[in-house]
Amino acid sequence: MQDFRVDAERHAVEQSPKEACGVVMNDRYWRCRNIADNPEQDFILNPRDYAVVALHGTVEAIVHSHPQGGPASEADLASCKQTNLPWHIYSVPSEKWSTINP
Repeated sequence: MQDFRVDAERHAVEQSPKEACGVVMNDRYWRCRNIADNPEQDFILNPRDYAVVALHGTVEAIVHSHPQGGPASEADLASCKQTNLPWHIYSVPSEKWSTINP
């Protein structure tokens, strides 16, 4: 089985300088559209995309990229807690992953 990170990294690079976002279900990355007003600085996962994935199973984690790098923001930490799911963040410039937990 392919690690979800490979597909998520590809999506992050394709979307840069915008933040890419998606979810993990069954250890697979599912792309979602970022509908934030300022997608270079924020992400809002399209609720329809999330709903389509959720119809097929249980969402295990939220994934998004930081095109400019950097750690999880205060907004990331608060939103992670609100979703009660792990959040995986891919830093495009450093090609490194971090995970925050609720």
